[in-house]
Amino acid sequence: MQAAPGEKPRNSVTSRSSTIIIYTLLCFSLAGLISGFAFGGFLAHFSRKSPGLASKFATLTPISRRNPNLAATQAAENVEPGEPVIASGDYTSAEKADGATRYTLSVQAVNLADNTPITATDVTCRLWLTSDPNATAADLSANGYALPRTLASFSQPFPHEVARALNFASPSQQTQPCAAGKKTTWTYTISPSVPGGTYYLAVLTDWRGIHYNWYMVAIKILGQ
Repeated sequence: MQAAPGEKPRNSVTSRSSTIIIYTLLCFSLAGLISGFAFGGFLAHFSRKSPGLASKFATLTPISRRNPNLAATQAAENVEPGEPVIASGDYTSAEKADGATRYTLSVQAVNLADNTPITATDVTCRLWLTSDPNATAADLSANGYALPRTLASFSQPFPHEVARALNFASPSQQTQPCAAGKKTTWTYTISPSVPGGTYYLAVLTDWRGIHYNWYMVAIKILGQ
């Protein structure tokens, strides 16, 4: 092929090779750019699915630190009263039946097992006057201890109780909750209708009609 004057001869093979090289480089560049976008998008997607993993694990509370369920571990309550404790200074051994002089009697409800003060709040204390301790003991144990098993009957006079003999001063009542961990006290006067003689102040401690015990002390009542 003849070249025109002043014009360099064209090399068709070189031109085609250059075109192919340029096209190839463009393809690789475009492919690299697309791959870069795809990989960057993949990394961004992964990081959004699991943000702040270290901070989450740092705030978790170990199971070993949880407070135990105290209600589930406490043993069921079972109070067994021993004989109520009445010391010599807890009552007056000689009392007047004049309806005016106030007397007090204190008793400590104790556990049968170790004679320690009962701290439960659901133990009932009852005080009454009787002239026959043997009959009273028999009455309490009669019919399979039916009387101390029935708390509702405490509002009525017991068998062989000297009815209306003790007039209780507020806030004490004939039947009242035993004081938890300390002595239970009654304040009362003795009715003038009670003849002089030897009597017994009897105290019953009763836990829900299930377990119970009693004790009595002798007093001398001076008539009018």
